[in-house]
Amino acid sequence: MSTTKNAQIFRIFTIILAVIMFSAAFTVLSLQRDGYAYGTGETGQITASSLYVRSGPGTNYSKIGSLKKGKTFTVAGTGKDRSGVTWYKLRYGSKNGYVSSKHVYIKQPSVTAVSGTKGTINTKKDPLTVRSGPGSSYSRLGSLAKGKTFDITGKATDGSGVTWYRLTYNGKTGYVSSSYVRTSSTGSASSESTTVTPTTNLKGTVTTKSDPLTVRSGAGATYSRLGTLAKGKTFDITGQASDSKGVVWYQLNYNGKKGFVSSQYVKATDGSSNNSGTTDPGQDSNEITFQVGTVTTSSSPLNVRSGAGSSYSKLGTLAKDATVLVTGSVNDKNGKAWYKYQFTSSKDGYICSDYVKLQTVTSDSNFESYMTAQSFPESYKSGLRVLHAMHPNWTFKALKLNISWNDALAKETAKPHTNLVSPSSPVRYRSTEAGAYNSSTKTWSRADGGWYPASKKVVAYYMDPRNFLNDTGVYQFMTHSYDGSNQNANTVAAVVKGTFMETRKPGGGYSNYASLINAVGKASNVNPNVLAAMIVQEQGSKGTSSLISGTVSGYKGYYNFFNVNAYETPSHNKITNGLIYAKNHGWNSVYSSIKGGADFYYRDYVSKKQNTYYLKKFNVNNGLSSVAIHQYMTNVQGAAGEGTLVRKAFGSDSSSAVTFEIPVYNSMPSSICPLP
Repeated sequence: MSTTKNAQIFRIFTIILAVIMFSAAFTVLSLQRDGYAYGTGETGQITASSLYVRSGPGTNYSKIGSLKKGKTFTVAGTGKDRSGVTWYKLRYGSKNGYVSSKHVYIKQPSVTAVSGTKGTINTKKDPLTVRSGPGSSYSRLGSLAKGKTFDITGKATDGSGVTWYRLTYNGKTGYVSSSYVRTSSTGSASSESTTVTPTTNLKGTVTTKSDPLTVRSGAGATYSRLGTLAKGKTFDITGQASDSKGVVWYQLNYNGKKGFVSSQYVKATDGSSNNSGTTDPGQDSNEITFQVGTVTTSSSPLNVRSGAGSSYSKLGTLAKDATVLVTGSVNDKNGKAWYKYQFTSSKDGYICSDYVKLQTVTSDSNFESYMTAQSFPESYKSGLRVLHAMHPNWTFKALKLNISWNDALAKETAKPHTNLVSPSSPVRYRSTEAGAYNSSTKTWSRADGGWYPASKKVVAYYMDPRNFLNDTGVYQFMTHSYDGSNQNANTVAAVVKGTFMETRKPGGGYSNYASLINAVGKASNVNPNVLAAMIVQEQGSKGTSSLISGTVSGYKGYYNFFNVNAYETPSHNKITNGLIYAKNHGWNSVYSSIKGGADFYYRDYVSKKQNTYYLKKFNVNNGLSSVAIHQYMTNVQGAAGEGTLVRKAFGSDSSSAVTFEIPVYNSMPSSICPLP
């Protein structure tokens, strides 16, 4: 055999080996994506009357068959669809298939509760891994060092016969292998059996009198709270177990997790006659149930934490009456429940349940059909469902741009000073591309008073409409035309509250800024709430800019409230340029400046298909050639910031018929763009 042929064979062998290794790696990774992962070999059982098997993880994949209720299969991996729903991989005939986790019961090892027992880690040198379930295939939560002592709260045996001890780890339920734990009694040992017995063809209906029924993570009132079910809600009972008092608890699938409700408040019936057809979540059924939390703080905003407890770092705040999609509940070390929600596309936030009203909401079929008719992608629908449920009079329109996401993003990031971040923003937000950053001097170029060029990832985050489909962020998509039915001096007063416009007198026959701005909005055909928010965004809450002082030498008595033409040039700074524009246009009073700015905004933006905060920041509604041209602001966060301000005009009001035009690009990424 020639040397050349040997080399060829070796290369082929190397490629095959690489493919095998990649496949193995993919399998492991796919099993870990959920945080609550099931390993290869776990047994799943179908709970729907008949469930479609698809060629990939999502209803957009082709059907390759179906499985009847009660059929079991071996889990070979997991994947997630565009809505974040987990799908289990299985072998279907000679093919790989996927089924939705919403209608699958995983036969987990039974857990026996333990009390009065301590565990001490006795590994030789390395720390002991803590996992999310009783088995080495479950996801890793962290580790415990040698000698660490903990309370054992339960035990279970995996498929290999190894016993795993249950414990509380950083507010979560975790498990460690008994092979590396020494136990000791605290003198008060007792145990109770919590074995779950699977059930088939059984339906449950909540029968509480008034309050919703609490769903817990285990069979007993001492387990953590996952959420609630409203009176009359019907669900599939997938199993049952008894607590230490002999009370039966029914198991169910709750938002992709295993939950338990007390049988004392549930009417169980035979569901075999009520289940016909084939269940395919997200496609064949229009009913989707979810948990919505509404902030109930009286005055100060509610802190959002990075974990379940006030000791965790603060991520941000939520205003009173803000709503979020609750995805879980975790108890802190004191037993207090904290609700989890998606703070950003890549980060969860936690809010204290003491200041949140939780309710179970079911989307209606008409709105599901409407979203489909509007051609909203699946990745938009989760946020829109919550918004519609909380604000049924709002209208959401898909603004189909007919330009690709990648092309628009490329144009927005082609020049370094098109999008800027403030000097106080994290350094990681700054661009390191050529023209923005000098690698030899390790310095950035700056513009507009010392702001830095934004990185491509930051621009992508603020351009991606899906990051702002909540009841605060959505206001950047509100249309800016005047509508007297929901715009008046009172709503404007809510926007300017706490700013210089609340206390100062504007003159010109107006007693306050709210009445002046409302009158201007009506005359200029521009939403006055929008005008007020624009002024706050441009001038700050204190209003200390020289552009509105009326005292600048050479320009005394001239004002530019909207910072029109206020940008730096080689010959003048932004203050001078802004006041030159004001003087040339006769803006010699507060009224004439605000009226002139409103007319300018209507003429140059609202009437030119830039009629939302988003579109005035990102000019994407006039074809690809207009992107990154004729944009009102360079602040990449400007649209989101002004949307947050204008939300104050509406407060908790859900009755206003507000219209939102939400951009949809061609070929959008399947995953929402995260903030770096």
